[in-house]
Amino acid sequence: MPDNQYKEVLIVIVACIVLFLVLGGIILLFLFLYQKRKFFQRQQLTEMEKEYNEQLLSTQLEIQEQTFNHISQEIHDNVGQILSLAKVQINIMNESEDLNKEMLDEVKQNISKALTDLRDIAKSLSSERIRSMSIVSAVTIETERINKSGIIYAEVSCSGEERKMDDHKKQILFRIVQECLQNIIKHAQASEVNLKFNYMPEGLDVCVEDNGKGFDVNKAMSNNLGLGLSNIKNRASLIGGALAIESTLNEGTTVNISILYE
Repeated sequence: MPDNQYKEVLIVIVACIVLFLVLGGIILLFLFLYQKRKFFQRQQLTEMEKEYNEQLLSTQLEIQEQTFNHISQEIHDNVGQILSLAKVQINIMNESEDLNKEMLDEVKQNISKALTDLRDIAKSLSSERIRSMSIVSAVTIETERINKSGIIYAEVSCSGEERKMDDHKKQILFRIVQECLQNIIKHAQASEVNLKFNYMPEGLDVCVEDNGKGFDVNKAMSNNLGLGLSNIKNRASLIGGALAIESTLNEGTTVNISILYE
């Protein structure tokens, strides 16, 4: 074989080897980057799952705390007063020579009402309470409790065909709405709040609107005042939802939440 042909063949072989090594290096680099990305995604999913479970536990504890506070207030304000009144009435009847049937009927009614209130309180102690009802029903019960206080009037409305929602999502959504209501009571100086539930084909839209003093959303989010708002927003994103807050000074605030059913 002539030297020129030998050199050409050698160049081709070397070029093929170099090309093979380059392609092999690219493939190995691609596989390395792919595995690294896959590992990073798996790590992200693990962290998100961990954060989700932590938020779910935190939500359950917060709901329980709110429930216990409500129970304590209910026993003190309602059941305690009713039973105290029944006790006074019985003492009056005991001191009287004649049996007052009208007062006896009142005592029976008061004790019956106290028993009904205690049954309702017992139901609210159950951790299954929120999971056993729709989100609209759970929020309606919460607003009825708020309306009893006379501090603010809350009204719930619903449109669309009610759909079943994942229990964990429902618990966190309930806590988000609960936080919104507590923020309104504490800071908004509002007299009314409207909660609107709109069942869409793929998800639920929730609107919490008050007629309070309003605030600067950007300013609140940039300092410590926005920690509660950020917490609400993070919880919404954890359950695959979106949250938007709009507020106008001296006009009120609107919080819109969109959550997928599953």
